[in-house]
Amino acid sequence: MASPAAQKRVNIAVSRLIPPVLLGAVVYASYAITKPLCSEYRDLFVSWEVPQNPETNTAFTVDYLIHPLPSHNRDPRVGAGAAILTVYYVLLIPMVVTYLHLYYHVLWNPGYLPLGDKKLQDDANDENEKKPRKSHRRRHRRSARKADPEKTTQSETDVERGLGPVSGGAAASPELDLESFYTKDVFVCQEDGRPLWCSTCCQYKTDRAHHCRELGRCVRKMDHFCPWYELQLFQMTGVSLTGSRVGGVVSETSFKLFIQFVVYTCIYCTFALIVSAYFTAEIRRNTGRANAYWCVCIGLAALFAFFTAGMTLSSVQMGIFNITTIENLNRRTAVWTLAIRVPEYLLDRLWDTQSPWAPTFRMVSYPPETSTAGQPPTTNPSTGERHVFAILHTLPGENPFDLGSPFKNLQQVMGRSIADWLLPIKQSPCADHSSMESHYAFGPVVTRLKQEAGLVPPENGAVSDPPHSGRSHRSKNTH
Repeated sequence: MASPAAQKRVNIAVSRLIPPVLLGAVVYASYAITKPLCSEYRDLFVSWEVPQNPETNTAFTVDYLIHPLPSHNRDPRVGAGAAILTVYYVLLIPMVVTYLHLYYHVLWNPGYLPLGDKKLQDDANDENEKKPRKSHRRRHRRSARKADPEKTTQSETDVERGLGPVSGGAAASPELDLESFYTKDVFVCQEDGRPLWCSTCCQYKTDRAHHCRELGRCVRKMDHFCPWYELQLFQMTGVSLTGSRVGGVVSETSFKLFIQFVVYTCIYCTFALIVSAYFTAEIRRNTGRANAYWCVCIGLAALFAFFTAGMTLSSVQMGIFNITTIENLNRRTAVWTLAIRVPEYLLDRLWDTQSPWAPTFRMVSYPPETSTAGQPPTTNPSTGERHVFAILHTLPGENPFDLGSPFKNLQQVMGRSIADWLLPIKQSPCADHSSMESHYAFGPVVTRLKQEAGLVPPENGAVSDPPHSGRSHRSKNTH
């Protein structure tokens, strides 16, 4: 198995090689379709016979479809040539636009979670240790202290981390404190009810976030790491806005664009393949020769059409099930642990020692009290604001984010209108985390868990005891 350093070198080579290859393939196909086929046709036939007259090697301009060669004995096909050009560029434009939009989001809006305070401090210490302690460096630091106080330095602003000016190394990431979790109605948690924690980034992880080891960052709803994007930006005004990164991640901010790109690319390559193959066969049948441009175009179009067709099927399948490629690795055995808010009408009964009802699930309450004397933080749900959650578990293979309909699941990625599905303009609805219910929409699995635990408010306003079903006891005894 290749070492991490070797894998990184391979990723560097691939990420720098792929964009020129893609650009070259598109330019070559555009030339092959436009110039020899529909515009001017040059003597580029491949023949086994060596021409005896040198003048036959000189390029001569003859329109193939509009004014065919006399040897072909065919009538002009102006309409066919115009139609092929029109369809070709109608398919080319959305493919290029979606790729550029996708590339932009991978660079500037990849969906990174902010780093924690400890991680930021450790990175700052590592950078300080690597700085050479030379006299001119010291003079530079002294001069920097006298700089304009309104000028922002690199240490104050880190575009890649998505942080603004900070004080004392503290990360400006209030959206990832505990309050951002316990103010929701449902969130993915650990066995003790706390949100998931990344020990590398030293930060809480939102629902469906995954740590990308290639980039060293946690990413919201990360689908997969792709080396097809080179994330190394230029120096701007003498300040490095981002560090060198190899490859990029397809996440909640770019998965819709990724699907659109592979779909449009598959259609584009299929059209180029059909056109090139059809006229190559026609020329071969009439003259016994083949056009070199079109033969190469057939090979490239077939290769990329086959590859993007597989990516299209895989990506659409992930959207239909409302899972990511990473979640799909163990989707048949995965058990999700969820913290589900206990309704207000049950809170008094939970803390009433005289109540005959006892819950069948473990609970956790927020906010936690400040720890004292080196003791871990505890909670006191009987005083102050109470946020009480039941810790429940799904069955193996259940997906709490499945909305119960393939169409509704796809809408979470592609949008709610035909224009959203076709145009790379709006972001996916799943990238909107403004809902107070949860970070991502939950489906019938969570509704069933609430019903089994008795957490669904009664419709008639009467307070009834929660059911003690056998499946609800499982949430208490699991793990």
